[in-house]
Amino acid sequence: MSDWYTERRQNQELEELRSEMSVAMSEASSLRSRVSQLQGSLDSRLRQLTDAFDAFVELSDIRYELIGFADAAEVRRHAGQVLTALASAKQPPAAGADVPGYWLHPAVAAIHDLTPETTELPPGQLSQAMTLDETRTATFLCLALAALGRRDLVRTTWLETAFGTPADGKVTRVQRALWSTGARGGLGADGLTLVVERLREHVKGLRWLESVVSRARPGTLTGPDFQEIATARNARARLSQLRAAVETIAGHTAVREPDSELAYGEPDPDSASAVLRMLISEGSEPEREPLARVAELRSRITNSSAASTGAITDQVDTIENLLRADLRRDDEPHLSATALRVVAADVLPEAEELARTANALTPTEVVCNYGRRQITVRPDGPDARSMAAAVDSIKAEAPPLTVRALGGPIAIAATGLVVGVGLGFVHWFWIVVGLAVLGIAAYRYSRARTRAAQDRADVANQLVGLEEATAESVAALASYKADARDRETAVTADLDAIRKQLA
Repeated sequence: MSDWYTERRQNQELEELRSEMSVAMSEASSLRSRVSQLQGSLDSRLRQLTDAFDAFVELSDIRYELIGFADAAEVRRHAGQVLTALASAKQPPAAGADVPGYWLHPAVAAIHDLTPETTELPPGQLSQAMTLDETRTATFLCLALAALGRRDLVRTTWLETAFGTPADGKVTRVQRALWSTGARGGLGADGLTLVVERLREHVKGLRWLESVVSRARPGTLTGPDFQEIATARNARARLSQLRAAVETIAGHTAVREPDSELAYGEPDPDSASAVLRMLISEGSEPEREPLARVAELRSRITNSSAASTGAITDQVDTIENLLRADLRRDDEPHLSATALRVVAADVLPEAEELARTANALTPTEVVCNYGRRQITVRPDGPDARSMAAAVDSIKAEAPPLTVRALGGPIAIAATGLVVGVGLGFVHWFWIVVGLAVLGIAAYRYSRARTRAAQDRADVANQLVGLEEATAESVAALASYKADARDRETAVTADLDAIRKQLA
């Protein structure tokens, strides 16, 4: 008894030990996993810190090199102060020392004394800035004056120089900014016309119907569903949608006034203020490369996921893609209206093509489908030959009962008679068999008659349905023909409205 008790106690202790070891192994495994994750996190952090430290060292070296451009940096700081003061209707601070060869100093001086009464910028500073860098000076003046609400001072010659000619059908960041600024009313009517013409040169001959129609709600097709006139009905619906979309885009009241977003302040990426700040911050020609490198290093130090600001000459996208996106935007009426102006010359031929299709003559006859049958229908009634063929085809599905059709039940009945009568004299059992066979024959005969009656009822229903469907088709075609003048009037009205908006 003592041995059994001792052995049992030892087994319990061993079981408890096993349980404790299992828990310990589980905790050890979890600890190893956490250590592995921590090691990976530490490695990543170490790499980031190393990269940030290298960037900081390089940034310190570049900043040391940029000390020699302190005067240029002061010109840029002063430019921001002047623009902020003018936007707030305050007196701008006095200018600092000039930096020889830097276009920004005389360009800022040209707008320094801008007031509501100013009708022309000082020619001396303008001439000096244009001589140093004509393209950047023209861009600065166009964007700055637009952001300050002085579109009346923007010269078309400046805009021609600043916008240039898009390469390979793509626009740069500054070209997109000038495009957006002109669309929002910052460059005046002549400036917007110039931008529209420059863009139109690169998208001639493209089809824009789908992009414009996307701004309208889907139309509903009304009228007879005949294949022969389906194309005309679809064209009529598309033309109506096109008119609604064009009126929605061109008729937006907001496009009649300059966009409030033009004001100098916290800007959108493609706004005048945003690109104006990029233009100023790129620096003078000797310091542009190190300043761009400084922006990249700052991004690495702060571990920012956003890309560096880039250059104003970076390409944004193709003109076609931007136009299609602008046409579909309902949150930017100015951009949508401008995009419509650019593509108007190509949209109008598509509208006229739809009108011609929608005004197609009503066919003298159409083909209607009734199940597997086809009936030719005219406004005055169905074609007698096709109608008779359809009727005969339906009736053929329920042929009358004939001796041949009842051959099976008759043969079974004859067999039953032979068995019952012929063999009944031998034994009464054969009489029972004969009666059973006759019962089967009667059942088969009854089922054949019931099926025939159902087939005749189905045929009668199909003939009634055929008559009704044919009558409806005749009435619909006659009504469609009678409404031809009203449809033509509606199509003409839609086309005239589209022409008026696209003119």
